[in-house]
This record gives sequence, structure tokens and C-alpha cells, in this order.
Amino acid sequence: MNIKVYQMGRCRVLVSQDNGLWHLSISTPNCSPSYNEIKEARYRYIPDDVTMAQLFPPKREFVNVHPYCHHLWEIPNEDLPPEAIV
Repeated sequence: MNIKVYQMGRCRVLVSQDNGLWHLSISTPNCSPSYNEIKEARYRYIPDDVTMAQLFPPKREFVNVHPYCHHLWEIPNEDLPPEAIV
């Protein structure tokens, strides 16, 4: 797995491809990144033709190693309902 690390203002951004799908994690040292910071990182570091989502699995599967880290995962368009594709 190839991981690239970026510093974007106060945010640390890690970008990788896992099994061919994009993954982005973004964190700050003392608080959650803002919506605008997450959005900026997504569009700056992930190709525009990719659909990304933040997932919330069942509680029993939820892992939170870093309290201020958010993860975006690529969702292949074929996995989306037709009305979600604009």
C-alpha cells in the first residue's frame, strides 16, 4: 500500500488506495477538522470523478483510534442507487 502524507494548514491528510479504492484520513491535533477542511482535502487530493463518503458502521464495528480523525472512503458508482448519481 502506498500512503502519501500532506500538511494542509492545521490538518494532516493521509491518502492511499486500498484494494484499488481511495481512502483519505484527515485529522488535527486538538479538535475535529471542519466541514470545509474535509471538503478541501477531498477535492485537493482525490480525483474529481471519484465518489467519497464518510461511513458509520454498526457500533460493535466502530473503531476510533484518534478522536479527531475523519475517514473518507471511495464508493464505486455501481454500488450507489441510481438516484444518488447526479
